[in-house]
Amino acid sequence: MGAGGLEYQHNLDDLMTPASTMKVITALAARLELGADFRFVTEIQAKPGAKSGDTLNGDLWINFVGDPTLGRMDLLTLFKDLGITRITGNVFVNTGAYNGYERGNGWSWGDQSLCFTAPVGAVIIDKNCAYGTVTATQIGRPASANSPAGVPISISAENVDVMTYGDMARQSCSLEVDMARGNHYDLRGCIAPSKDPQGLRFAIYDLEAWGWDNIRWAMDRAGIKHDGALRLTHQAPVGAETLASHSSKALPELLSHMLKRSDNLYADTFLKTVGRHYYNMPGSFRSGTKAVRAILGKAGIRLDNASLADGSGLSAHNLVSARQMLEVLAYIQRNDATLDFIRLLPSSQVDGTLAWRGSVTAPFMKNRVHAKTGTVTGASNLAGFIDTANGQRKAFVVFQNSLSLDPATHERYRASKARWPWTTFEKGILESIYQNQSIQIAE
Repeated sequence: MGAGGLEYQHNLDDLMTPASTMKVITALAARLELGADFRFVTEIQAKPGAKSGDTLNGDLWINFVGDPTLGRMDLLTLFKDLGITRITGNVFVNTGAYNGYERGNGWSWGDQSLCFTAPVGAVIIDKNCAYGTVTATQIGRPASANSPAGVPISISAENVDVMTYGDMARQSCSLEVDMARGNHYDLRGCIAPSKDPQGLRFAIYDLEAWGWDNIRWAMDRAGIKHDGALRLTHQAPVGAETLASHSSKALPELLSHMLKRSDNLYADTFLKTVGRHYYNMPGSFRSGTKAVRAILGKAGIRLDNASLADGSGLSAHNLVSARQMLEVLAYIQRNDATLDFIRLLPSSQVDGTLAWRGSVTAPFMKNRVHAKTGTVTGASNLAGFIDTANGQRKAFVVFQNSLSLDPATHERYRASKARWPWTTFEKGILESIYQNQSIQIAE
């Protein structure tokens, strides 16, 4: 799409799986609803006058708001900033910013242990992802596993067999994990030997335990004792005063990270936060997607028949047409002097998910494509802008779905490191747009 309007179309209105190009829709809604100055603010509060010297008389509230940047050390700093050593009452953990499911409808159950599907709750600490290692040095001997000191998860690997890659292939055996309450991860299956411990990353399973265990850790490290209990609440205290707070960076920097790194957790916290802000109620996947439709509708972007299930594009339930995505991009381009949005996207051969994408590796394509990638099983998508050879900036959408190769062909491409067919197809389209040539697609 150039200044004169739509230049080429093919299956423009077919509903497709957008994958992570969904983040462009989420980011625009967040920018319009929340504003450039928005920050996530996590607060510790108490009743006025409760603090007396190094003692807090009464209860304490920690108000979590789904800040995807909040880390364990930030939590520790919050407690240290209180300047106290004792709490005489209870510590209330307020998670009322969000409600509903912590994972989106249509997310793959088989990915639940992986950090790119970490749970999206009001409590987010270290991206709700934890690290561990598995040691497997000798074939025929069981593996062992460890988690870092102080990190409140446990890992067992007694049921993991150590064997060669060849034996693993013959037995169709791989490393799998079962998750349990309290964030215990039971590894099973097979793993190849290595002289060094092998790193693992786990999405948090029990978010309530993760929050409470990290709060206990931070209070202990800060030298604070409390006489009461840890309790869950969904409301902040009325008339309370803020004793300590942590603010994230401003919205544009967070959106840049989300788009360039394709960060799912950021995207879905923005979705829930947009729902919370728009409706003045706890944010959820449902309220967030409903708010996105309303916000973009006010901007003249109709998503009537689109299916929106999350903000990240992880859900298999998401369906968006190329026309709808083009409308989003056209709005961004018309209003970019105000939005300052296009610079937040990955740029070809420069950064983010376009730094090494095979379709934009030609020397003349460097820093010419500013777009969001979208890849899930069976889909390879790209949506954004291209600066052409004659100085125009054109919006484009390439949605490729239902992609699959037979096993032998797939292995041949993988082994030879040849460019995948869908990458070659995308490369041809992008270079044709760049060179202002007509696009030819065989039916």
